[in-house]
Amino acid sequence: MALGVIALLSACSSGGSTHRPVVTDSARVTIEAPPPVGSIEHPRPVACVEAMRSPGGSATEVTTGNSPAKSTGSTTIAPTTPSSTSSSSDASASSSAAPATAKNDVTVGPLTWTGLRALADGDQTGHGYHNSDGWHYKVAASIRTGSTVTLTIGAEQRAKAGLEYGRAFGSTPAPAITFDACPAQPVVFIGGFFVAGDGHACVPVDVQVGQGAPQRVVISFFNGQCPAA
Repeated sequence: MALGVIALLSACSSGGSTHRPVVTDSARVTIEAPPPVGSIEHPRPVACVEAMRSPGGSATEVTTGNSPAKSTGSTTIAPTTPSSTSSSSDASASSSAAPATAKNDVTVGPLTWTGLRALADGDQTGHGYHNSDGWHYKVAASIRTGSTVTLTIGAEQRAKAGLEYGRAFGSTPAPAITFDACPAQPVVFIGGFFVAGDGHACVPVDVQVGQGAPQRVVISFFNGQCPAA
C-alpha cells in the first residue's frame, strides 16, 4: 500500500501525467527579420534634415531623341557636344544660352543631378577619388519642394555600383535610396555614386517619383556613349 501512495504522489508532483505535448512543424511560427535598410525592399531613407538649401538655377531635362523622357522610358546620359552638322555660330549661340554651370545637369521630374553629363568622359580624377574598393563620384542631387524620389541601381550593375547618399548611414554604398525633400523649399543632398574597379561603367538607375512608374536612366561613368537599357 505504501508503494502505491508514493507512486501516486510522484505522478501528481510531475503534473499528473508522464506525457508531454508534441509541437509539430506545422504549429511552429516563423518570424522573418525585416529587410535591411538600404536594400531594394527597404531603400535607405535620406531625410530633409540631411539636406542643404538649394541655390536655385536651371537644369537640362533628360530627353530621348528630341522629346521629353516619358515615365516608362529609358534614357542614356552622354556627353553634351555640338553636332558635327551644326555651324560654329549655332554652337556659339547654344553655349551662350546654356550657363556652364547647368549645361551638364540632368533633370528627371523633381530631381536634378548637378553636372552628371560631365562624368561620361574627360578627367576622371576631377570628379571623384579612388581607393582600394573603387571610385567615388560626388554628384549633388537637388529635389523640388515636397517631393519623394526613390533611386534604385539596375540589377545588371548592383554588384559593381551603389548610391552614397544619406549622411546618417555613412558612405556605405546602397543599391536603393529614397529622398524625402523638405516641405517648404527645394534642397540639395550631398553624396554621389560608387563604381568598383576602374570606375568605368554604364550604370542603369531607376528613378521613381512618389508611387509613379519608374523611369530608367543609364549613366555613363567615364565609359563614353552607353547603349539605352
